Amino acid sequence: MARKTKTFKSAGAKPGRQKSFLPERNFSRLCALSDRTVGFLSLYKNICEILAVIFLIAVGFFFRVEVVSDWKKAENRTFFEGQPLHTTFDAYYYLSLAQDIVDTTYNKVDEKRGVPDNPPLPRPMPPPLISVIAAQISKISGWGLGWIGAVLPAVFGGLLALPLYLLGRYYSGAVAGFSGAFLALLYPFYIYRSGFGRFDTDCLNVTFVVTSAYLFMRFAVVTNWKRYIYAGIALINYGIFLWWWDQAPAAVTALTFFPFAVALIFYYRPAKKEACMFFGIIGLGCLLVAAIKGPGIFIDMLKAIFEQYWYISKEANGKFPNIGETIQEQLIPPVSATIALTTGSLTGFIFALCGIGFLLYKRFKISLFLGSIIILSFFAFTKAARFIIFLVPLLGIGSGYLLGELWKLKNRFLPLFVVCPLLFLYLSVPLYIQNTSNAPGPKLMSVSAAGMDTALHTTPPDAVIWAWWDNGHALTYFARRATINDGAIHSGERTYYASLPLALTDFRLAANFMHFYVTRGSWGVNHFCGAAGLSTNEGMDLIKKILAAGPEGARPLIEQTKLWSWCFTTTSDWITFFFPPENRPVYLFLDELMARVDLWYWFGTWNPDTKTGEHPLYSIYEDLQINDTTISENKGNRGIIIDINSGEMQTEGQTFQLAGLSIRTKKDFKVKKYTASSTYYFEMNEPLGYGALMDKRLADTVFNRLYVRLQPDDTYFSMVKNFGMACQLWEVKGEAYKGNGGADTAAVK
Repeated sequence: MARKTKTFKSAGAKPGRQKSFLPERNFSRLCALSDRTVGFLSLYKNICEILAVIFLIAVGFFFRVEVVSDWKKAENRTFFEGQPLHTTFDAYYYLSLAQDIVDTTYNKVDEKRGVPDNPPLPRPMPPPLISVIAAQISKISGWGLGWIGAVLPAVFGGLLALPLYLLGRYYSGAVAGFSGAFLALLYPFYIYRSGFGRFDTDCLNVTFVVTSAYLFMRFAVVTNWKRYIYAGIALINYGIFLWWWDQAPAAVTALTFFPFAVALIFYYRPAKKEACMFFGIIGLGCLLVAAIKGPGIFIDMLKAIFEQYWYISKEANGKFPNIGETIQEQLIPPVSATIALTTGSLTGFIFALCGIGFLLYKRFKISLFLGSIIILSFFAFTKAARFIIFLVPLLGIGSGYLLGELWKLKNRFLPLFVVCPLLFLYLSVPLYIQNTSNAPGPKLMSVSAAGMDTALHTTPPDAVIWAWWDNGHALTYFARRATINDGAIHSGERTYYASLPLALTDFRLAANFMHFYVTRGSWGVNHFCGAAGLSTNEGMDLIKKILAAGPEGARPLIEQTKLWSWCFTTTSDWITFFFPPENRPVYLFLDELMARVDLWYWFGTWNPDTKTGEHPLYSIYEDLQINDTTISENKGNRGIIIDINSGEMQTEGQTFQLAGLSIRTKKDFKVKKYTASSTYYFEMNEPLGYGALMDKRLADTVFNRLYVRLQPDDTYFSMVKNFGMACQLWEVKGEAYKGNGGADTAAVK
């Protein structure tokens, strides 16, 4: 007989419903306890995630400041007057503006940059955010701007961890977010571009871009009113980004609103009334911007994007070369270099690419928010090395995503509990080792900073320092003097004019041209060519003849040229045009950087009509000594040996037969000739222990005769301070024309 089962019924319960074994009161308590447990676990998880991000930011800071100990060991070249120098020349632009803010001398125009632009260049209003932050910290703390500028990038660089963690977590969980952010912070190129001494906007540019991608992605996927909170934060991020990267507002706009466009095209599907309100607000915002900035602001932004593309693409445009061809970070790096600067190994690079490929395959639509980063990463392989910084977060996301997806499979395949952590260590430990063994140093040496400081104390306040554009910002910061070009003002035409006097062999012509340009600028050259009806190259040939002849000899050259100008109508007017009676003092700053770059002759011999220039060999050597019949290195590693008797030179595994050898001693200048068939020439400054191997065409240039020979024409060039091979400061004296009742007089000033 089957056993009957007993059922329990509660009072008022419907027939057939089974009563719980637990009392109703205990069941409610258990549910409440369960809710509190879930809440506690959720809070615990959130705290752990916050601590993880804080840990990532702290680790990023540590990786960037650990080089300080190495800098301290070489303090005689990495510090100046107790302040660290910087790993980029652009740092001195922002430091100079910060110094102006501290000194309350920040005006609307900058009379020290791009001389002789008239009117002077406007300063950014408001001042760049990076300079404002540094200045305010200096005012509050009293710390030197050199230290503040060196440490701030290390602080800001680690902030990339936050948006990378959030993106990685959304794509594949916390493991993906943590590992991707950690690896990205270790990539050597990003450490270099956001490390100690790199006071530039790079340390936050990528963070703003990745943050925009995340915020607009959240705007797209959230379907309630909270989406507009993300949109509002994204617009605030855009505004701060504009202030931060104030020199590229068009690029900021394009990078910010690409993911916004993705959100609108593929995700945003609100109710009609809601959409009308949202797009109405956007339209009003655009109208407000057009009212403040002018209706052409949006067209100007498009033009700026194309101009920046032309700059980075290094395509020929106009009569002068694209300066991007001469900048190392503007060159296309080999793939091997890109791998070394990012993942550090081919295996790690392939792993990251597989992660990106898997993300695009599995979650293509949502991964479109990375579109702007992907496009800029593509430019790293096709346009310029500077775009590698945008490849960093992409590779970090790829590595993190693949690790996150593998970690999800750990319950199905138990060895992944061990494999994933080991794989993470395999990807990260070599990066740490590589970073600790390759600490970047400052671009500007302390002795060069001392030379610029000398200019501050030995030149008049209204002096103009003529120098290679790399040194422009540093001269403005250390010397507080005006320059003709710098890291932001270095067009091909301006660089041609800056190089021309150094490639000449006539000191008189060189000095007169420098004074002429400081007063008239490129406008003066173009105005004369137009007045004479000549091409740029033909006009420059005539300008050289006039300036070489001086005020007295210029009259017949001008009179035989048919000139028409609305502002210069007589021969005396034109002589005054070329030899202005009132001119600013001009000084020439030469340094080792300019000698090693060796582009001054290429630009100085540029033909604007044929668009060609000469680029012969010019290579400098230091720490040289003369032993009986040979010249060799004292402690160098280039293996240079020159047989003084035969003229045979060996260096770096190559052998050259010299056409001539010149040696500057303390007393005289000795010249030895060998064979006329050779094109190589070597000059040595024996007291200072340095020299240069060059094409013999460069031997008699103004640059070489000043820098190596120290053999100027004292009428036009006189030494102010000589720091040897490191840098030199020369006073440049041009000729001035003063009409005197029909009688022409001239004076060197």
